[in-house]
Amino acid sequence: MTAVETLSANMSSENCTNCVSEEKADLEGVAIFEKYMCHLLPHNVTWLASPPPWCTDLSLSNETLVSRTKKWAENLSWDTYLPELQSNDGVAPPVKVAVNDVFGRHLVATRSIVPGEVLIVEPPLILSLREKSPPYCSTCYKRAEDFTCPSCGFFLCSAECSTAEHQEECAVLQGLGLGEPTEGGERKREETLIRERLNTMPSEQRAEAQTLFQKAQKAAIQQKHLKILRYYIVVHAVRTLLAMSHSDLKRKIILSLQGNSDKESQRYRVNQKRIVDVLMNELHVATDSTLVHRICSVWDTNGFEVPLGWGTRVHGLYPFASLLTHDCRSNTQQWFTGAGDLVLRAVDHIPQGEVVTTCYTDPQWATMLRQDHLRLSKQFTCTCRRCCDPTELGTFMGSPLCPGCGGPVVSSAPLDPKADWICHSGCPHTATAKEVAGIGAEVGNGLRQLCPTDPAALTALADRLKARLHPTHHILLQLHVSTLRTIANKNLAELSDEEVSTLATIANLVMGVVRLLEAPLTRLTVRVAREDLRLQLEMLRRSRAAGHDTRATLQALSMQVGQCELALGWDTRMPSFLPVLQQYRAMMEAC
Repeated sequence: MTAVETLSANMSSENCTNCVSEEKADLEGVAIFEKYMCHLLPHNVTWLASPPPWCTDLSLSNETLVSRTKKWAENLSWDTYLPELQSNDGVAPPVKVAVNDVFGRHLVATRSIVPGEVLIVEPPLILSLREKSPPYCSTCYKRAEDFTCPSCGFFLCSAECSTAEHQEECAVLQGLGLGEPTEGGERKREETLIRERLNTMPSEQRAEAQTLFQKAQKAAIQQKHLKILRYYIVVHAVRTLLAMSHSDLKRKIILSLQGNSDKESQRYRVNQKRIVDVLMNELHVATDSTLVHRICSVWDTNGFEVPLGWGTRVHGLYPFASLLTHDCRSNTQQWFTGAGDLVLRAVDHIPQGEVVTTCYTDPQWATMLRQDHLRLSKQFTCTCRRCCDPTELGTFMGSPLCPGCGGPVVSSAPLDPKADWICHSGCPHTATAKEVAGIGAEVGNGLRQLCPTDPAALTALADRLKARLHPTHHILLQLHVSTLRTIANKNLAELSDEEVSTLATIANLVMGVVRLLEAPLTRLTVRVAREDLRLQLEMLRRSRAAGHDTRATLQALSMQVGQCELALGWDTRMPSFLPVLQQYRAMMEAC
């Protein structure tokens, strides 16, 4: 049997709609994930009851932790070591799988977890091309140029990336007809004939004809490349079917993940047309449309966007991390190594028994935007404390200004996208949800024309918007964050006192909001805190030069310095904190 026939035969007998009770399914799912935890143990030596001392160092970068763990685990025979660990209570992971009526399957802390602690290291179960990715190599995901696989047509760096794994999926993807045609020799003969005719033409006509021929060739290649990119959307489903056909554990894990296949949704219709129909009618690798929709819904609900070390982004499936419950102010955050390993760290203290959470949205968005994103991409409505609060924990991030009194306008029912908005200051002004959304859309259109690296333009737009939006509205906050990023590599000593003071005011405003909405060690918190520290230190340097005592103020910054030093050191792609740390220590020593 061919690879396609084997895959189709394996999948045609798959029953993903077995009639078991929801309670039984949850219990079976817990058992499957507990088995999967054993599979992850070699990547998580911190789960051992007596882990090696180095792996509990919170300052280790993610890359260093993963590489040291790999070397340490290579010296152990896990096949014999794991049963011994289990029988002697040698494994003590900081989280466990639980189930209840509110969250379904989820993770809870088995003990008190300190900020910065690594809870999970999980390699990707499956990595895949993203639907809207530019040309990436199908094997290593580096940016590809013009080389494509002769058989399936998908991009590769070179023939060296035509690995055994690629060849397996290549046998499936050949059904799309994107590879070199079997009559490729005939096509080459036609090109040779055209070139020969060009050579017989008069020189003045030949140049023009050669230009037209080259343009035609380039246009044909571009059209082919665009067609390949349009089929990126099917790759994750093909890879999932292949993974399920090779491993019973992977099959059970994938089918145990939560997904929502709402037949009335736009996403369902897109999946039917662009994935299900292609896999069943063009590739002939599945006969059960329900199964393929199930796979699509698993990716839609659980897929992570993964930044790799060479600047590309792919889509990844991390089953254990998918058990994390969403909260708009989460107590953990995931990082990714350059190779795609997920490292989950606590960004706040997590008491024993507390649900372990992550955030599926951008915390810089207002509630209206976060809720729209979650309803569309994850098919649920978030009911966290921030989403239920019309003021967004006192930040008013979604509030335009009331035209009557100038106070903030808030939703009368934040979880209802159609609810009217009312003046928080008590005046009778109201606005429809559509009107408020229109203000955001109008302002957003203006942002698209803005250069994010032009601080003068950012400041000018922020000043204009202050007449319509609350000072901490999410659009103003994002403008301020962009302004702070423009100074990340600037020498602040070259700025005037007025410029430093203005930037320090902006940083203080942003930090006040971020501290309310984010845990202390999130990427957003420490990136903003870094610029806030730089500005405070520059102001203190000038103050000391004027003869003022700065020691007490410097000492008050010690916690912020410690948090930045810790979290900014986890990922080399984050801004370096070393110059700021050195400046802080030098100023402390000079006091």
